[in-house]
Amino acid sequence: MCYYGNGFTQEGVYRLPVHLRNFYYNQLVDAKEKENKSAEGKNRTTSSTRGPNVRVRK
Repeated sequence: MCYYGNGFTQEGVYRLPVHLRNFYYNQLVDAKEKENKSAEGKNRTTSSTRGPNVRVRK
């Protein structure tokens, strides 16, 4: 949470009420899931492209 929320310190997160800590934690989880989905989507589009059409002579 110190990374995700601007201005949060370790002591501030420790002293944060539990319901607010849970809220910010869930926000962090949602953001990371969106990042993973977008990264997976990018990986699928790049891996599904075909290589050059080259014929090898024997």
